[in-house]
Amino acid sequence: MRPKHHPAANGSPRYHRLSLIVILFLFITGCDVADADKDNKDGIPMRELSAQEKLLVEGSNEFTFELLHKLSQTASDESFFASPLSISMAFGMALNGADGETYDQMRDFFSHDGLSNEEINTAFRDLIDLLTRLDPQARMEIANSIWYRRGFEVLEEFLQTNADYFDAEIADLDFGDPAAVDIINGWINDKTNGLIEEMIDEIGPDVVMYLINAIYFKADWTVQFDSEDTRDEKFTTGTGEQIDVPMMRVREAFGYFGNEDWQVVDLPYGDGAFSFTAFLPADRHNLGEFAGTLTRQEFDAITSQIVEDTVNVYLPRFEIDYDYGDIMDDLQDMGLTLPFDGGIADFSRINPVEDLFISDVMHRAVIKVDEEGSEAAAVTVIEISRTSVGPVELTIRLDRPFLFFIRENNSNTILFMGKYAG
Repeated sequence: MRPKHHPAANGSPRYHRLSLIVILFLFITGCDVADADKDNKDGIPMRELSAQEKLLVEGSNEFTFELLHKLSQTASDESFFASPLSISMAFGMALNGADGETYDQMRDFFSHDGLSNEEINTAFRDLIDLLTRLDPQARMEIANSIWYRRGFEVLEEFLQTNADYFDAEIADLDFGDPAAVDIINGWINDKTNGLIEEMIDEIGPDVVMYLINAIYFKADWTVQFDSEDTRDEKFTTGTGEQIDVPMMRVREAFGYFGNEDWQVVDLPYGDGAFSFTAFLPADRHNLGEFAGTLTRQEFDAITSQIVEDTVNVYLPRFEIDYDYGDIMDDLQDMGLTLPFDGGIADFSRINPVEDLFISDVMHRAVIKVDEEGSEAAAVTVIEISRTSVGPVELTIRLDRPFLFFIRENNSNTILFMGKYAG
């Protein structure tokens, strides 16, 4: 599970070993809606989250830190980047097809157990609307789609629910046509503005559906870095090695918090609805330990104490392209098991006849941070397959001329050969 890294322009060729862990909540925690009466220029008015939205965000944030703990173990010396919101939203669509114990486990895993199915859907719909229209100075786009095998029967209610609440684009494709892969990847490329060009290599014969979420974010810093102030400086990696990185710098009033464990700086984007929140451990050698124990409650407590102050900020210009290849294994280790168990998984609200299960989960996230701002994208693909009905019985009918051999099996020495022509 090694991330693909690309050095920023003019950076060191070894810049891909950047091991700074930046906790990014670009999509779900960067908006402060406390001032409900404040208009956001050409965006929608700021408002309080509904009770259902708050539960949904709390659940998604809870998942964020569980995922952080897992990645802190499995990618301890590597950079990583992911979108918990994209993952939870893709599973939110899948939840509309689950039933029984599978539904209960998926709902509880993402901490949605205090909400009904309709409340979950409504909260996702309203949150998508809020996030994508909140800040006119930030480009925040969320797209969902469902692709299913042509000829495979899908319950209309499943498709309509995801179209209504997730604005999911729906298409049936001939999965046997090689062009189907290009069509789906083309949608992904378009919805991520070219940051993620493809996710699917091939479509297996038992695959019947893909549920896909794509998130794209692009915004300029409210206070930009001057590129003339950027210069190569030493950066100490998680292994203790020192490398050269292009270090940006700015001195300005930013949100700041510091205690014996963390230094935190909050760099706003655009009109301030979104921000880049970086946590730096006080002990540079304990980042893995600190990140592995940080909780949502601690995060909330820290961010609630951020106050504006004049801060000298040094931030590397960097890019991360992280292909989360082991996400399905990690989700199972974290307790989500039933949806992946063919023969036990219950997705009867997609098709009540076929035995369906989630056969793969793919997640990839890309971020570029420079003097002007940040650009990021994430895609989650949930692959749904039908359980194989067992091995196909092979038949050979020797009803036309055939060759035959008599051989010694240990040495494979042919003793006789012949042809039978009837």
